Amino acid sequence: MDINDYRKKIFLNSQYCTYYNERNNTVLAGIMRSFGYRYSVILPDEKLNEINRNYRKFTTVMNACVAVEILLYIYLVIFPYFTEFMKLPFIVSVLLLCLIPLVALYLTYLTVNYLYENYLTRYVGTFQKTKFSPQLSNINEKAFLDYQKTPRKSVYILGILIVIFCLYAFIPVVVEKLNLNKNYKAALSLSNAYLTFVPVSPEVYANRAFAKFNLKQYSSAVKDYELANKYSLSDTFADDILGVKTYYLAKDEMLKEFDNAISSEKEEPVKYLLRYEKATYLLKNEDYAAALNIYNSILTDYENNTKVFFSPAKAYYNRGVAKKALGDVSGAKIDSLYSNRMCPECEFNTETTLVHRP
Repeated sequence: MDINDYRKKIFLNSQYCTYYNERNNTVLAGIMRSFGYRYSVILPDEKLNEINRNYRKFTTVMNACVAVEILLYIYLVIFPYFTEFMKLPFIVSVLLLCLIPLVALYLTYLTVNYLYENYLTRYVGTFQKTKFSPQLSNINEKAFLDYQKTPRKSVYILGILIVIFCLYAFIPVVVEKLNLNKNYKAALSLSNAYLTFVPVSPEVYANRAFAKFNLKQYSSAVKDYELANKYSLSDTFADDILGVKTYYLAKDEMLKEFDNAISSEKEEPVKYLLRYEKATYLLKNEDYAAALNIYNSILTDYENNTKVFFSPAKAYYNRGVAKKALGDVSGAKIDSLYSNRMCPECEFNTETTLVHRP
């Protein structure tokens, strides 16, 4: 097959091939191109040109309807009920997600095709339904030459789809980079724009929450972390939520949050982290005696080789701060020496370590 025949093959499978002549008959393509309409005569060029113009109008209407249906399905069904779909068995969710749009699209094809048939009956006359299967031998050369000169709308549509896909794929990466560079306002603005169109992205919710946290929009950050958990079908950001709450909840309420988190945690090493964070919260709120008791307990277990997840260097430093506040200056110096020896590059503070950059 030479290059010209290859191009003709592409033409035969495209929507630009709307008819062919076979013996003394013209066969027109249907909107659903698997079948066509056979006329008992060869139609004149004037009529074929008019039919082609109207065929393109009908296909444009059909494609527009399909695009609207897909958008409505995404924004009225998939996004609002995303978590419900994800909780269903895999096969059931796939069938529901595929079957509903396929039925809607098929009905759209049938409707537009029915209208097109009515148009052909009025404009040309009655026809016989047949299979639409043009061959290289009966290709219309004039139609093929017109096809070669016609701008390809599909190329522009493909370009638009590629741009949309790139935006969908790379904006979350850009938001993450903005947070990494501490450009929190830009990260927040870009996240807002992205989530307007894709409101089920857990990683973007988490990054927006982190940006809000650093902009001191604490209660709003908690809501975003909760949405990140919801759409990831997990409790991945439960610790982050707890950490953000330490910045705005009342002390009694926050201590209850810590106690509930500690009691519900199943992994023992993580319990130590939560107890460390509770002690740090107490230290930050100048409840030195209560903080010291917790630091003493968890550091004793650490010294006895118990597996823990908190940073021992930071725990020693913070215990030293509590001791100094309670008048134990020598004990504070010893803990400070321990912490600096264990982590000489660390910058110690009493801020939570529960909030992580996603």
